[in-house]
This record gives sequence, C-alpha cells and structure tokens, in this order.
Amino acid sequence: MQTKLFFLLLTVFLISIGCSDKSDPIVEPETDNSASLKDPDYYAPTSASAIDKDDLISANTASSSEHQNGSDIEKTLDGDKKTIYHSRWGNQTKYPVDLIYNFEEKNKQIDYFVLYPRSDSNNGIILEVTVYTKAQGESEFKKFKDFVFKSGNTPKIITFPEGFENPGAIKLSVTKGVNDFVSLAEIEFYKRNTSLEASLSVFNDKACTELKSGITKDDIMAIENKFVQNMALAIYNKVYDKFRIGNFKSYPYPGIIASTNKTSTYGIYDNVTGIYVRRGTEMVVFMDDFEGEISLRVVNHNEGFGGIDYVMQPGVNRFKVDTEGLAYLMYQDENEYEVKANFATGKINGYFDIAQHTNDDWKELITNAEYSFFDVLGEFAHLTFTTDDLRQHTPDITELIGLYDDIVDLEQDFLGLYKYDRANKTRMYFRTNTHQDMYMYATSYRTEYHKGTMPALCNPSTLKASPWGPAHEVGHVNQTRPGLRWLGMTEVSNNIYSLYVQTTWGNDARIDAEQLNPYNNRYEKAFTEIIADNLAHGEHGDVFCKLVPFWQLQLYFSNVLGNEDFYKDVHERIRVSDNPSSHGAAQVEFAKICSDIAETDLTAFFTAWGFLKAVNADLDDYGQGTITVTQSMVDEAISYIQSKGYPEPEMKLQFLHEQNLHIFKNKGALSVGKAYVSNKKITISGTNNAAVYQQERGGAVIHISPRDAFTVTSFSPTDKIFAVGYDGERKEISVQ
Repeated sequence: MQTKLFFLLLTVFLISIGCSDKSDPIVEPETDNSASLKDPDYYAPTSASAIDKDDLISANTASSSEHQNGSDIEKTLDGDKKTIYHSRWGNQTKYPVDLIYNFEEKNKQIDYFVLYPRSDSNNGIILEVTVYTKAQGESEFKKFKDFVFKSGNTPKIITFPEGFENPGAIKLSVTKGVNDFVSLAEIEFYKRNTSLEASLSVFNDKACTELKSGITKDDIMAIENKFVQNMALAIYNKVYDKFRIGNFKSYPYPGIIASTNKTSTYGIYDNVTGIYVRRGTEMVVFMDDFEGEISLRVVNHNEGFGGIDYVMQPGVNRFKVDTEGLAYLMYQDENEYEVKANFATGKINGYFDIAQHTNDDWKELITNAEYSFFDVLGEFAHLTFTTDDLRQHTPDITELIGLYDDIVDLEQDFLGLYKYDRANKTRMYFRTNTHQDMYMYATSYRTEYHKGTMPALCNPSTLKASPWGPAHEVGHVNQTRPGLRWLGMTEVSNNIYSLYVQTTWGNDARIDAEQLNPYNNRYEKAFTEIIADNLAHGEHGDVFCKLVPFWQLQLYFSNVLGNEDFYKDVHERIRVSDNPSSHGAAQVEFAKICSDIAETDLTAFFTAWGFLKAVNADLDDYGQGTITVTQSMVDEAISYIQSKGYPEPEMKLQFLHEQNLHIFKNKGALSVGKAYVSNKKITISGTNNAAVYQQERGGAVIHISPRDAFTVTSFSPTDKIFAVGYDGERKEISVQ
C-alpha cells in the first residue's frame, strides 16, 4: 500500500514539473474581480504606506527681528516641539515681532503651514499675526491676511487657498502674544499630495464615511489604492467598526466661560474617539470639510494628562504618532460646528456614552477595551478611569455616571449657573492618576484621583454613601474667585458645595457627624474656638471650622426660610462685581453681599464669626500671604449694611446646625432641666428646644456645644451652664 502511494505522489510531482516548463507559458483563466476577494467579516487596516503624505517643504534659512538668547528662530525648524523660539524676556519685546522663513527656488508651491504653540505653558502663544509672502525674484513682501487666534496650545493651520507658487519667503508679523511675549515651538510648510483623489471618488464625503449610491463591489475592486480599497470593502460589507466613524461637535474653549464665571476650567476632552494608538503607529484619519481648527490629541494617560497634537485638515491626514494612548478630537470654537471623522487606523478601545449605550452594552465594551484607561461620557461628567478598576468595581455604569453627572449638576445649580444662563458647555473631567503619588486634586481642565481610590470611586454604592472626595475636587474647580476664595479659603469655600452634594444625597453633614476628641463635632470646635474665643475668622487654622458659618447661611436661608436661591444670587453678585482689592476686602465684601442678597442685617452673625473683626494674619494657603482687615474697613462695612435699613434676623443663626433645624423652623419655646457634671463631662437632661449649651466662667462664655452631652477642658464649682434658644434667649440650667 505504501509503495503504491509513493509512486502515485511521484507521478503527480513529475507532471507538475512538466507543466511548469518556461517554454510553455501559463494561461490564467479569466476571473470576476467581485468574486476573487473574500468578503471580510471584520476590518483590519492594510499598510498606511499606501497613503502618500503631503510634501514637507523645508525652509533653508530663517531670521527674526528679536529673540531671547538660547531661544532663536532655528528652534522652530529643528523638528523638536519641546524647544521653542521666544522673544526677549522682561518688558523688552517690541511689536511687531517678525519671523521670516526663506525657501529655495526648487520649491514650486506651498499650500499651507502649521504653527505649533509651546505645550509647557501659554506664555507667548501667538494671538494676532499678519502673514506676508514674497515669491522668488520679488524684492518686497505682499500682505496675505490677518489672523486672530484664541489662546490655547493646539496647532494653528494657515492655508493658501490657491497655493503660494514659487515661494521665496514667508513673514509672520506678530502683533500680540500671551503676556506680551511671542513664542513658537515649531513651524512646518506643506504642499498637498493629490495622488489619492481618484481612489476616493467612490465616497460621498471627504471623511469617507459612506459610499456613493450605486457603488458596486466591482467599483470597489477597481480602486487603485489598496488601503482605500480595503476600507471601502469593509464599509460596503457593513463590517467597519462603529467607533471608527463619528460626528463631532465643536466646544467653546473652557477658559472663556471660566473667565466670565470666575472659576477654573472644565474639561477639554469631550470629543472622545474610542481609538487607542500605539507608539510609532502611522495614523490615517479622514476628515470632512469643517470650519475652524481641529487637531487630534493622543494622550498617554499612564504618563499624565497632556498629549501630543496632530493638526487635522479636510480630506486625508496621515502622520506617525510619537506616543501611545487614547485619541481625542480637539475642536474648540465659540461657534457651533460639527464635523464627520473616520479613523481608518488605530485599535478600537471603545467608550461608553450615556446618550448612546446602555448597561447591556457595558460588559462587552469594557471587556473588549484594549488600553489601560477607558472613557465614560455622561451629560455633565466625563470619566477616564483605569480599565481594570471599571471591570472589577462597576456593575452598573449608568448608575455610576449618573452619580457623577449629579455631582456636577448639583454644584452648577448651587452656584446659580443655570439660573443666570452660565452653565459650562463642556463636561467636568475626572481622571485616574497613575503617574504621581497624589491622592486627589483639581487643576486646569480636570480633577484627578489616585488609583488606590478607584475601588470606592468606581462603585456606585460606595460613591453614593461617600461622595465627598469628587464633590470636594469639583468644588475646587467651581470656586468663585477671588470673591469667595480669598486667602485662607482654598480648602474652605469649595466644601460648601461638598456639603450640599453630601446632604442632598441623604448623607449626614460631615461637620455634624464627624467626631473629633475632645469635641463632639466641628460645630462644637468652631463655636468654642472662634465664637467663644472671640477669634477673627482668618486666624483659625481648621478649614472645617471656618466652613461652619458658610454652611449655616445655607441652612438658614434655604432650609429654614425656604430661599433656595440665596447662594445662587450671592455667587452671581460676586461674578458681576469688580474684584476686591485685597483678601481682607474680599472677606468684608462677602458680608455686605450676603446682607444685600438676603435684605437682612447680618452684621451680628459676621461679627460673631470674626469676618467683621480687625486682623493682620500671615497664612499659608498653598503659598504664604497676609490677610488684613482694618478697623476702618469693619466700620465701613457695618455702616454700609445698617444704612440699608434691613431688619435683623429674629434667629441667632450663628448657633444653627443640623440637629436643631426643627427648633428654628418651629420656633420652639425654650425650657430647661438639669445638668450633671462628672469630671469634665457634662450631661444635660430635661431641656427642650435648646439650640446650643454654653459653659460660662466669670461672666465669659468659654465653651459652646450643639449636643446635650459634651466634654469641657475644665469645670469649676462657680461655672454656670446655660441653654440658648433659637432666638438667643438664655436660661441657666442648675448643675447637680
């Protein structure tokens, strides 16, 4: 049997040799192109080398009207975006600052050039520039166009619609830069490559998102460019991944609304793409026609918040990525625009969008994610959290993003941003920080959280029970400055919003529930150490004690009197008023604003809490400073408030707290029982409707407690205990 098989195989082999004789040419049978290529069941990009890049035109020399030593114009031509040109430091920059680039005769045309601003800061970023051109053989520059740019670190592209033929030189005459400097990281000049036009004719749009009506598979197989053919075939067979094509809208630059709202900036990464790019990848992105400026930013979240920008143009864009990470479309414009984009390369990481996806989609999306970070979009919030933590700790993504949405929504409402049509157009950004040993913090464009916090922050149950961290950091972004964030207030006024979120979600107020020996809570510590000790507000070091009076204003005007707009109106008055001249002036002005908004004489309240007390204190509030309130400033503020003829409140709101809200609402009549003293512990029984209890020694109040059992520093036989009612009535309690 084996012998027969051997001879059979040998015969086949010999026949095959005979058929391949060079003298006997092979005749290929005619084939139908539409049947020769197997229909793909998924899309895999072919080599991007089939997509020709635009031709880079190199300037052979360059000069500038001025530069800082070590930051000459050659830095804009060295291919390194980390080195920069900079005009002279100090106050020496003289406008216009002229940057001139010269070209050799062999360059026949320049279609556009790209300005890459510095990425390390805004200093010197070009805001206003006039472009001049000079062709080969010409002696004088001719004006091309004036350009005005918004401040920002995204690349700017300047296009010659008809092409600049026979370029001899291009001059940038800069007339305005950020902080009265001029800087530039890199400049690149290009001639468009048109070799792909015929291959793209099967598409309806420049973004290549859909085929023209009537396009057949034969038409696709006739496409000369294999990259485009492969992409078109996937679209034809409806296997092109949905995350590769998207509609993206423009968002206002967050700094503009932050400036008018006197807050910090919300996020800039709203246009998530779901595309994960590996280092060294040749990206191919097709863009439809658009207005304004767009770049693609690739962010390696393992290294930080920032990324590398690649300028986008209508049609095909091919570029090599020098980093890895998630891609975001940067489209900032005050006008409302929209653009279609097609990411033909890169890997699919996906994202979750509450407007598009459901919990049923969640498991598949997070399971298939390729990168170590994943984007989740809500209505008001944007999370970029570590993928493994979302997989492990987030069973219900709609509930989780709903909670983060609610944090942002509640705080914006509290600040009056909805009432006064000032709501942010971009989302608040929450990001896991894996590259620094930082717990939680807020800064421009984002709030960040240590990876160790993710089990709690990715789980809806634990977040709802303890929202303080994110609410606190969002509060930092929302702080209205400087009118409600003067020296010593950085970790205070943001917590008004933290408390609002915490209590709105049904949790106990931190300053009421959190115990700290020897005091029952922060109320007791603040009552005793600020009010009883007659301390100026700025002199106390506990930020939670300093928070108490701000929260009492909310409890009184909103919870007791039902005026839910009190703080909305206070914030708006701060926003529309001129900024105070000093930290002390801001503190005094706040007392005046609150009195005006409430139409109530609040001088007694603000005096009790030390706002209207003379002080000259050195504070360390993320930097050393001095807060000064003079007696003349105090006198002027009191005179101003009293001149309005406002009534004084009938309640002593400086003694208001969560546990006695019912007493203030019902105006309960005060009655007293007995006080029992055991060593330093005092226990009250049989007393009704007491707002607080006071220990008095020698006619001076030395301890104030919101609870009927409290520990004092010492107790003398001559000391007295008083119960204080909502209206300030005091009744002595007999001590047993």
